[in-house]
Amino acid sequence: MKIMVIDGNSILNRAFYGVRLLTNHEGLYTNAIYGFLSTFFKLQDEECPDRTIVCFDVREKTFRHKKFDSYKATRKGMPDELAVQLPVMKDVLDKLGVTCCEQAGYEADDLIGTISRVLNEHGDECVIVTGDRDSLQLVGGGTTVRLVTTKMGQTTTTRYDEALFQEEYGFAPIHLIDLKALMGDSSDNISGVPGIGQKTAMNLLLRFGSLDAIYENLDSPDIKKGVRDKLEAGAQSARDSFWLATIDRNAPLPIDPTALSEEFIDEEGLYALLTRLEFKSFIKRLGLTVDDVPEAPESTLTIQTMDQFEAGLAQIKSCNDTVYLYMTARQDAFCLLQGSQAFVYVENDFSSDEWFELLRRLFSGAVQLVAHDIKESYVQLMARCIWPEGVVFDTCLGAYLLNPAEGAYDLQRVTLSYLNLELPDAAFEKEDAFSPLGGREEAVRLLARWTEAVKLVHDEIAKRLDEQPALKKLYFDLELPLMTVLADMQHIGCKADPQLLQEFGEQLDERIESLTERIYADAGGTFNINSPKQLGEILFERLGLPVQKKTKSGYSTSAEVLEAIVGYHPIVGEVLEYRQLTKLKSTYVDGLLKVIDPKDGRIHSHFQQTVTATGRLSSTDPNLQNIPVRTELGRELRRMFIAEDEQHVLIDADYSQIELRVLAHIAKDEAMLEAFRHGQDIHAATASKVYGVPPEEVTSQMRSSCKAVNFGIVYGISDFALAGDIGVTRKQAREFIQSYLATYPGVDRYMQESKAFAKEHGYVETLFGRRRYLPELSSKSFAIRSFGERVAMNTPIQGTAADIIKIAMLRVWRRLREEGYRSKLILQVHDELILEAPLEEQEVVTKLLTEEMEGAIKMDAPLIAEAHTGHDWYTAKG
Repeated sequence: MKIMVIDGNSILNRAFYGVRLLTNHEGLYTNAIYGFLSTFFKLQDEECPDRTIVCFDVREKTFRHKKFDSYKATRKGMPDELAVQLPVMKDVLDKLGVTCCEQAGYEADDLIGTISRVLNEHGDECVIVTGDRDSLQLVGGGTTVRLVTTKMGQTTTTRYDEALFQEEYGFAPIHLIDLKALMGDSSDNISGVPGIGQKTAMNLLLRFGSLDAIYENLDSPDIKKGVRDKLEAGAQSARDSFWLATIDRNAPLPIDPTALSEEFIDEEGLYALLTRLEFKSFIKRLGLTVDDVPEAPESTLTIQTMDQFEAGLAQIKSCNDTVYLYMTARQDAFCLLQGSQAFVYVENDFSSDEWFELLRRLFSGAVQLVAHDIKESYVQLMARCIWPEGVVFDTCLGAYLLNPAEGAYDLQRVTLSYLNLELPDAAFEKEDAFSPLGGREEAVRLLARWTEAVKLVHDEIAKRLDEQPALKKLYFDLELPLMTVLADMQHIGCKADPQLLQEFGEQLDERIESLTERIYADAGGTFNINSPKQLGEILFERLGLPVQKKTKSGYSTSAEVLEAIVGYHPIVGEVLEYRQLTKLKSTYVDGLLKVIDPKDGRIHSHFQQTVTATGRLSSTDPNLQNIPVRTELGRELRRMFIAEDEQHVLIDADYSQIELRVLAHIAKDEAMLEAFRHGQDIHAATASKVYGVPPEEVTSQMRSSCKAVNFGIVYGISDFALAGDIGVTRKQAREFIQSYLATYPGVDRYMQESKAFAKEHGYVETLFGRRRYLPELSSKSFAIRSFGERVAMNTPIQGTAADIIKIAMLRVWRRLREEGYRSKLILQVHDELILEAPLEEQEVVTKLLTEEMEGAIKMDAPLIAEAHTGHDWYTAKG
């Protein structure tokens, strides 16, 4: 038989540090389990063992510790984030049918060594999987070692047999013990022979063969006097180290490795556990399913005529209950669930006019609907000239508000997170799913089951929102109604001029071509400028520029690296400009040309409400939030976005320093508030106070330095980062930050109180109750904990600013509709709103826009919105 024996602690520890921190909806850390299982299944596929054993250490002293207190004394304890995963990992292995082995008083290495000896004596093959080179001493006699290593973020395994070990080390595997006895091992606190390093130890072993032979030949002329003196002085240490480094292959085993029972997976238990851990990929890999979870509605009726629809709708209205809805992405079928009765509607069963009427009636507002992620359906309905109403709850938005760091909110993920239930895949989304040959009955059944999941998820999310009144108010007053605003903006889109884009692209092409020729001339030949490897060779080998950083594939040529050496050669600046221009051309010019709708000449960006952890909106296809603004050439792109025609104009209003105003309000810092109340330039006012000079003597350099701190302080800017930003030493930057905080003591107080609140409660929140949970603050890792502290300081500021712009959007959109204006809200970018207005409404709507933005919330530092108009976005930006 072939038995695979895994060093559980070694692989789990490696997985923990190799995979970013992950948590499930309970807050349980899962990254080490995920990494372990990824390695486990990969090795199962490659090795195809008959049985698998995983050995673990036990948290008590071993026979080595009892003899030498110093053994492994310098090792740090297991991080809490890893420790909580260990028992769960063992539970997963148990349900996989894998044998786990541990023994008090012995290390996992000893169990592994004993198992391999017993198996080899029995004639069985043993494959050891570990990240610890100590186990290489076990190679031979039917035992091989798969050594797991991680380099540059890539995990690989090397199979060691006797031949490979001999080739690499020059001696037999058993003498790895002798090597460690000589050179020691700092990770295990094994001293070896003081003063003898790896090179000397290797030479001694290659010459004499073993530790005993070396000491028997101390007088040999092949041993230099200095080495001989060290060996004599460290003789006892060498013997002790030899004993410590030797794996005990006669440990008492709690199992018989030659008589392991057959491995049977506990499918139901494993399914439940992997569902709890939210490891959907492993569930699929193992083919685990539980057919009755979640349960389908008691009764499912397919509606196929308008008469049936009328009767069903009348029944729904008469009960006056909430109705649960799930609609396919193509809007070719949907299901309504009321109580235990599901009604399924399929477009193919109706004429186009009937289907239109059916959708119009459904979204007329006559029925209260609960749906999941309905915004894209809203956009499609608007395209059909149906104004959707009646959705009183969207479970996707609710799940996002409750945990904005989850990352994804599809119904399968949300059902898994909130109910620990796995939804079957959405086979009803296939193009022919509802055709007679496409498995119509199964598609209907699945659609009803997904609608049942909407109901179950709604019940859980609504209950949790009830427990957080501020969050519930934010949900119903802002997030839910804003969904309609975003759908309307997406439906309307913004006009783009393809001719201007093409002309701009041609200008860029000319500049790129000219730059390319200059780069080739400076390089002394042609090469692929887009290849980091070739560029690195040109810069650091041919031109001899100072190397900053290396990667696994060669020299790093990142923007950070190039900016550090820009003064050494003209080619560096040319490459940076080349990259900027090629990105403008490919990402924005070519990219935007592809997404202009040929029907109306407009770009319909998808506005996303559930992406960022701070509550900010984002957009995709294309991402209009990332239109470049830092360079004049990048800002030129805004000229391509135009009003519908000469009879329309774009109105652009931008909040002035909204995050600093929010900071001043939350921190209650009188000095900062005073500057805003009197309409002062906050950066110049800060410079005046920090540098102790009258406002009229503030230089542009002083103002620039204070601007860097103003915007960086609540991001936890370090003295190192600030020094790089403003060109001073770290000591000067540290003093500058201290002077800034002394100037604005309220800001300093806010930062400390925000971190303390987050550590005590596990979250921070905005002025409107939007929460962000911060498990990072409980980490023993300084880097992770520091990240959590920065987020704790920044989220209340950035999140409140995000809430304010959303409130403004909703207020502006509602007033435009309620007062009958033809002007439309078409775009939101960070703290900026853009309207498209008929010329005759320009003046009144500009006033309306600034009024609603400035009136979004009353703060001690008053909001200021500056509005400008123009036929294109560039001009309207002002």
